[in-house]
Amino acid sequence: MIRDLPAHLIREIAVGEVLSSPVDVVKELLDNALDAGANRLELELIEGGIKSIILTDNGQGMSLDDLPRAIEQHKTSKLESLSHITTLGFRGEGLYALQHAAKLKLTSRPVAQLGGASLYAHAGQTQFEEHPAPSGTRAEVSELFEHLPTRKQVLDPAPEEFRKISQLLAHYLLHYPHLKLKLMTDGNLRWHYAGGNFREAIKFFWGPVTANRLISLKFSQASLSLEGLISRPELTRPRRDRLLLAVNGRPISWQERWTKAVLSAYGELLPVGHYPVGVLNLQLPTEDVLVSTAPDKTSVRFMHEENVLAFLQDALLATLASHPLAPALPQLEPSESLVSAPRHRFPDLKHLGTYQELYLLAEAEGQLWIVDQHAAHERILFEELEIRYQTEAAFELQHAELIPLSQEEAANFQARQLELASLGIRLEPFGGSQWRLRSVPAFLAGHSHLLAEVIKESLHYETLQQAWRQILGRLACLPAIKAGHALSSAKAQVLLDQLRQCHTPWSCPHGRPTTLVLTELELAKRFKRSHGRTQSSNLKPTASLHSK
Repeated sequence: MIRDLPAHLIREIAVGEVLSSPVDVVKELLDNALDAGANRLELELIEGGIKSIILTDNGQGMSLDDLPRAIEQHKTSKLESLSHITTLGFRGEGLYALQHAAKLKLTSRPVAQLGGASLYAHAGQTQFEEHPAPSGTRAEVSELFEHLPTRKQVLDPAPEEFRKISQLLAHYLLHYPHLKLKLMTDGNLRWHYAGGNFREAIKFFWGPVTANRLISLKFSQASLSLEGLISRPELTRPRRDRLLLAVNGRPISWQERWTKAVLSAYGELLPVGHYPVGVLNLQLPTEDVLVSTAPDKTSVRFMHEENVLAFLQDALLATLASHPLAPALPQLEPSESLVSAPRHRFPDLKHLGTYQELYLLAEAEGQLWIVDQHAAHERILFEELEIRYQTEAAFELQHAELIPLSQEEAANFQARQLELASLGIRLEPFGGSQWRLRSVPAFLAGHSHLLAEVIKESLHYETLQQAWRQILGRLACLPAIKAGHALSSAKAQVLLDQLRQCHTPWSCPHGRPTTLVLTELELAKRFKRSHGRTQSSNLKPTASLHSK
């Protein structure tokens, strides 16, 4: 029998849609503060926010008329159309859910209003008082889920609830680095972020070593713009937990297609299975973004996704191309002495010598470069193979090769048949699981023992581009100069010159760096000299018994 739900169950369901833990409360209050234009906030937590959460901001505040209406369901000043969302909050349910999940007190005053007011609300009961108050808003939430024991029972311990809140705050401040925020826990100052730029925010939350290895990004095309910081290739993580994206100011969750666009821009600069580190703020017209109306509001869809992803790739490619990407040598001293590679394209290296029959020592513009001869040769061979497989005509096999394909492999071949044919690979069914290979790319003609493996591998990756990147990387590795193979000075110089001509000279096809760089000044520091030769040549000579 279908019946109407009781009013108390409707309210409890509404609470559960919006709030499940203290971090959800903080997010609702934080979104409201930012929508009100606040740039200075103070957050106080008791027992990880389970007992009490107080957020004070210097935003525009609510008038005497608006304050009582703010806690009513589906009441908001922020939304006129779902196709034109300009604020972080817009559902009109956050404060309504809060007053049914906890005891809520709102104190607010707009700058131009004489006197403020406080509103007390809990489970539909309200009390309103006018009194003097500072401008801005102070939201106090206490006894969360106290009258909903089942929901309170599933909360995590206070330290874990605090960890989630701290992580949320870090993400917001990384996207809004100009904000000032003081965090108090159980009456003690936990931290105080004084505001700054992207790099200063990352230094505060992720440390100076990470901040020093990020590249500034600022790029725009037509109505799209992207700003933030992105990591050099040597700074990666096996998870994408430190690759943050905000769209029109809204911190959002990455979708797989967007992540692939980022990884594609880095190409072989990243090790397989690793992600860059960074904070990206994407701006585009609000009518081109569809924001999910789910309570967490962290999912969006782009109306013209292909254009946005192409723009994202262009921005990253342009940024990476404008910086030399050779990692600095590891430091034995504090990280502030780190020296980045010079800001120009790959230099014209002069071979000086070889260490351990593996590392080429070279000089360029006052810097010492160390080149891994195997990684460098891999990169050279990889790009040569890449050009050949894209340009050379197919090679018809005199004697067709028989290759067994599984059902999955056969299905993948059918889906990629035209793509493979454009590369020179033609297969014909021969009966059962056997397929007859009739032609291959010309550069594979001399590797008959690898043909079956190459064909199968080209069918196992999600895209053909990914498959051939792996195949060409392996083919480049096989003949590349190995450690222990001594090169004459002339051959070493040829290798350096060829590396300079590569499209991506900074890494091998597997993502390992090909070069490291060390400045003459850094060497002087290691030897405890007051300056290097380059600097000393610019100083006037003075007579001294202690000159170095």
